[in-house]
Amino acid sequence: WMDLHGINLPLAFTGQEYVLAEFYKQLGLTEEELQHYFSGPAFLAWNRMGNIRGWAGPLSPAWRASQYFLQLQSLEYMRALGMTPVLSGSFSGHVLQALKKLYPNISLRPCSPW
Repeated sequence: WMDLHGINLPLAFTGQEYVLAEFYKQLGLTEEELQHYFSGPAFLAWNRMGNIRGWAGPLSPAWRASQYFLQLQSLEYMRALGMTPVLSGSFSGHVLQALKKLYPNISLRPCSPW
């Protein structure tokens, strides 16, 4: 539909929770700590903007991985149609409260679950 209507710069957000989770795990956070951060699938837009955290979650590791691999397929199709997908590469500025245990001197402002 997008290609037929001349859209050649689609926003491709799917799967970014997988990338974030892998990054946070490399820092030393646990899966349990991640579960308190990611909102459920219906609320990911608000979670990505930093408005909420953990609402209607958690997202299982299997779900995050499935979305990541779905995104890889989508990107392949978009590129095959001559589109240039726009991936989320910017940092929105909100992080897990659990980072305090790794970096005790950081200053964080708490966000309400909703």
